[in-house]
Amino acid sequence: MLIDVPQWELNDMDSRVIDLALQEDLGQPYHDLTTETLFAESHSISKVNIISKQVQPIVMCGLPMVRAILAKIGGHCQLDSDYQDGEKVLPGATLLTLSGQAGRILMVERILLNFLQRLCAIATTTALFVQRVQHTHTTILDTRKTIPGWRHLEKYAVTCGGGSNHRMGLYDAVMIKDTHIDCLGGMSNALAALPNTLVKRCPIIVEVRTQEELAVVLNQGLAKISRVLLDNMSLPFLSDCVAACKGLIATEASGNVDLDNVQAIAECGVDFISIGKLTHSAGNIDLSMKYES
Repeated sequence: MLIDVPQWELNDMDSRVIDLALQEDLGQPYHDLTTETLFAESHSISKVNIISKQVQPIVMCGLPMVRAILAKIGGHCQLDSDYQDGEKVLPGATLLTLSGQAGRILMVERILLNFLQRLCAIATTTALFVQRVQHTHTTILDTRKTIPGWRHLEKYAVTCGGGSNHRMGLYDAVMIKDTHIDCLGGMSNALAALPNTLVKRCPIIVEVRTQEELAVVLNQGLAKISRVLLDNMSLPFLSDCVAACKGLIATEASGNVDLDNVQAIAECGVDFISIGKLTHSAGNIDLSMKYES
């Protein structure tokens, strides 16, 4: 089934990541000594397939990156795929086919695979979490636990797996965590420091650790905040907090969430679950490039 992936385009940071990947592998100006030696006189068109070697289905992700990389190296390489980003790919299937000068394709083989393996892994991992909670109303969110420079890409991969994006950075939402609250001398002081109109401009999320803190939020902060963050709570305590917030304010659970406990957390009735493992522990999908004879 094809995930309804939000509209997405490469941004300047993504383009710089591609440039860095090309430069670190090919130097400046670009050189691949092996292909330049073996294919110096060859202009024939070759065709290669990138296939999945995973024993389980994966989620396609990374086609915009492949197109951008091919455009940067030139050589009029053609990309064909039976899949779109967000679509399930069965074990052994061909994700995409590249046609062009052999030397041009081979010089970016590892770069292409590095991007695809990482992004497909995040999309696939996200899809597994989403599947576990699909019988609930809970939305799966990512976090800021991303590879520096890759955040926009990794958060795109999350959407390809059916998840949604949390804040992109510290600049597009306010999240008042335990350290902020402690530095300000308590929840009441933290809420008092919030301008009344800020919630109209960006999401305001406040972490609560105790029933006392939650009571302060519900009594003093409903007009100022948009979501309560319930971090590392036991299931009974989480259920009680969600029940207290029902109909008043949205709830988000986080902390040590994995595939074994995400369903139980969602069944507590929480609106959102933010999961660092979607990105920081996704690993890589096993892909391979094969020459089509």
